[in-house]
Amino acid sequence: MEEEGSEVASPLDRLAERCAKTWPAILKARKRTDEYLEKLQILQEFSSDNTSVVVFGSFARRELTSGSDVDWSLLIDGPSDPAHFRIAQEVKKVFDSLGLQKPGTTDTFGALASSHELIHHIGGVRDTNQNTTRRMLLLLESRAITKPIFHERVVRGILNRYITDDVSVSWSERAAGQPVPLVPRFLLNDVARFWRTMAVDYAAKRWEQSDKKWALRNSKLRMSRKLLFAAGLLMCFNFDLRPPDNLEELLADPDAIPPALASFFLEQMRFTPIDIVSNALLISEEQTVSKVMDAYDRFLEILDDNASRKQLEDVKFDQAADSVLFQEIRHLSHQFQEGLTELFFDGGTRLRELAIKYGVF
Repeated sequence: MEEEGSEVASPLDRLAERCAKTWPAILKARKRTDEYLEKLQILQEFSSDNTSVVVFGSFARRELTSGSDVDWSLLIDGPSDPAHFRIAQEVKKVFDSLGLQKPGTTDTFGALASSHELIHHIGGVRDTNQNTTRRMLLLLESRAITKPIFHERVVRGILNRYITDDVSVSWSERAAGQPVPLVPRFLLNDVARFWRTMAVDYAAKRWEQSDKKWALRNSKLRMSRKLLFAAGLLMCFNFDLRPPDNLEELLADPDAIPPALASFFLEQMRFTPIDIVSNALLISEEQTVSKVMDAYDRFLEILDDNASRKQLEDVKFDQAADSVLFQEIRHLSHQFQEGLTELFFDGGTRLRELAIKYGVF
């Protein structure tokens, strides 16, 4: 997920200026991430003519803390080549040298990823949890370290499946003057499915791994995973909320709407999830802003403290009620949830109409 150029104030910066506040833990994480991204420029020498090294997770969100792991993939857009494995091994050595935590044990990251499965296996029995996770995170929180042209090409292919090739009567109805929202339903449904998948997978890991890192996974589900879902919803709604200046021209040709919507979504990927949510919060009450941003800032502050993170990793399920730290995060998550609920559902806003119509049913 690319950030817009430093010469333009980010939505987070504009929100901070509007509220006369700063969120130091978020800013510290951004600075740390940018420093590591600079170190990763060495990866430019490990690439081929159809691969891109892509990072996900806290790296892509610019939320790197002292205990963060590094989720990455060697994204392949083209024929398979034995050289890809050797490139991936060299890339792994570079990431290992950074001293960050290694990717999880599910093999979703830290390996090769082919564009074929990502584009062609959307839904159906071949769309495994691993494939869904790779595809959705590619759209919602990814950043190309090398050869961004290949990363963008794969993303465009996925968006074409979701939007351009989605047969829908909505586009023609809107062009005919009907009040039909310009929302990519196929994509939106998969964003919602992914959020539910993350929640179900959390429960599955609780069953399979017992109490191992239970509290840390629970905290991330309540905060960073939920932030990702909120940002994904907004990305699907924003074309309708903030239509392009040439919308009337697009409506004259229904076939022009889907590719314009796909390009609009791709443009939003330049921003991190916290920036996308910050942009929506620019018109919210200050108390709503505080509930979302203050809670998230404190969450990152806790994750950046090694002792606190270790404590979260060690908390057992039956100890949660007595853990002061876990109870603080639980309180923060309730505050965060209240703020997001106010953002999406309070008042007679267009966002509320879309959230009820598409986010609920």
